[in-house]
Amino acid sequence: MAAEPEKLIGAVTSHYAAARGVLSRLSALVAKVTFKIPKGTPGETIDELGKRWALNEDERLTLHILVKTKPGAAFFDEKIQSINRAAFHRSAFVLNAAAQLLLVDIAAQLYVSLPQLKLSLVAANVLIAAVAHYEIKGLLRALIAGPNSLPPRRRFWGLFSNPQYNKAVKRHSRHYARSAWKEKTLYRPAYFLNAASMFLGGQFIIPPEKIVFPFGFIVGKTTGLLTTLVMIFDVWRGVRAGEDARIAREREIAVYRDLDI
Repeated sequence: MAAEPEKLIGAVTSHYAAARGVLSRLSALVAKVTFKIPKGTPGETIDELGKRWALNEDERLTLHILVKTKPGAAFFDEKIQSINRAAFHRSAFVLNAAAQLLLVDIAAQLYVSLPQLKLSLVAANVLIAAVAHYEIKGLLRALIAGPNSLPPRRRFWGLFSNPQYNKAVKRHSRHYARSAWKEKTLYRPAYFLNAASMFLGGQFIIPPEKIVFPFGFIVGKTTGLLTTLVMIFDVWRGVRAGEDARIAREREIAVYRDLDI
C-alpha cells in the first residue's frame, strides 16, 4: 500500500514535467515568432540582434562602428524599426491564418460546402506572413551592409555633374518605394479583407449546434468574442499600414530631394 502514493506522486511529477516542457517549447516558439527588438542603447540592441540571428564577430564589429556616427545611428534606428514592423506583420498574419482555419467559415454561413474558400484564405495569410519573414531577412542584410555611401555629386573639380550620383540616390530610394507598396497594396487590403471575412463568417471549425449543450453555447460565444477581437485588431492594423505607407513614401520623396537636377 505504501508504494501506491509513491507511484501516484511519480506519475503526477512526470505529467507535470511533460506539461512544463511542452509549455516551455510553446513559449519559446511564440517568443520567436512574435519577437520585438526592444529599444535600448545601441550595444544592447546589437546584443538582442545577436540573440535572434547568429551574427559573427565581423558583423557585430561593423554594427558597433556604424552606430558611432550620427547618420549611422539614425540608419540603425530606422532599420530596427522596420524589422520590428515586418516582424509584427508576420505575427499578425500567422494569427489571421489560425483564426481563418479555426474561427471563420464563410461558406457555412452561406449554406454551401466550399472548403477551398477556407483553405485559400488560410494559404493567403501564410503567404503574406512568408513575405514579411523574407522582408525581415532583407532588412537585416541591409542593416549589416550599412547605409549607401553616395559618390561625389560633381566631378572634375565641380565643373561637371556625376551621373553615378543620381543613380545611387535612386537606388537608395527603392527600399522605401517597396516598403510603401507592401504597406498600401499588400498588407493594408489583407488586414481589411481578414476583418471583413471574420465579420461575415465567424464560426468555429465545428458548428456549435453539433456540440452537446452547454458546450455548444460556450463555444459559440467564445468564437464570437475571439473573432470580434481579431477583427478589431485587423481594422486597427489596416489603418496603421496606411499610415506606415505614407511615412515610407515621404522618406522616398526626401531621398529624391538629393538629386542633382
